[in-house]
Amino acid sequence: MIEYDADITSLTTFRVPATAAAVVRWSNLDELRAVTADESLPRPFKVLGGGSNLLFTAKFSGTLLVRSGAASIQRNESDWTIDAHCELDALCEQVAAAGWRGAENLSGIPGTLGGALVQNAGAYGAETGDFLVSARLYDLQSGELLTVDRQWMRYAYRSSRLKEEPERYVIIDALMRFLPAEAPANLAYGHLHSELGDREATPMAVREAVLKMRNSKLPDPMSVGSAGSFFRNPEVEAEMLQAEMPRYDLGNGFFKVPAAWLIDQCGLKGASVGGASVWVNQPLVIVNAAGSATAADVVALEQKIISAVEAKFSIILTPEVEHL
Repeated sequence: MIEYDADITSLTTFRVPATAAAVVRWSNLDELRAVTADESLPRPFKVLGGGSNLLFTAKFSGTLLVRSGAASIQRNESDWTIDAHCELDALCEQVAAAGWRGAENLSGIPGTLGGALVQNAGAYGAETGDFLVSARLYDLQSGELLTVDRQWMRYAYRSSRLKEEPERYVIIDALMRFLPAEAPANLAYGHLHSELGDREATPMAVREAVLKMRNSKLPDPMSVGSAGSFFRNPEVEAEMLQAEMPRYDLGNGFFKVPAAWLIDQCGLKGASVGGASVWVNQPLVIVNAAGSATAADVVALEQKIISAVEAKFSIILTPEVEHL
């Protein structure tokens, strides 16, 4: 189905007003091939999954590709073959319920598996790319169907080869490999160990602890518009650190500093521009709380935050959210 001059406000979790020249819904590879061969459709093509990490700042001049239909999840022992449009949290729940470890730390991240693999989305000491074995990609330039491995993806912090070439590939499905329940639980991040308490660290127990911690800090994307963590945690050299700064030693002469702490120290919790505001429980998140924010409001608040952090700490924050 093709929709021209489409209102795409409801297709992103930020839910700020946005439009696209065209939106196409497809359900299988043959349909995707037919769509991308259609010379009448506006270019470029852009894959839209859960829309949980996007901010449309102007009308999108190309065609958004939205996959429809039920997502398949197939398991063969530790290996799981999953359609890219599967909701990531639904996958995490299914993996944990089956007694396999690894995905539970990613619980609660909104969006699809495909979007998470592009972004290398992560939380609580785990990243989506950690568990990728291979992925099938459709090359929008050549029309070829490729199978690539994790090394090809060039994963880094909130980055991948697919993120570097955003208009070229469509993830069809992915082969993920998780760990048996007897593998050590990943409890090193933050207060996850203490949140778990005396409970046995089963995959489901860790998932429940992760969800409880997320829900205490982050807005419910179903009721409050946002794109999750708006900024990357900056990586800085030792001479830029101040004594009171929390930091994680990356072992290469650089330290990762929590962007949320930097923003909080600037007194920006609850700060707002128009309908956009900083979430009071987690300053890393910009929200469209009342549903009245525009993209211009969000960008103005983003720039206000970046300027304040740079003025106070000489550190420049970089948005994690993709701007289009």
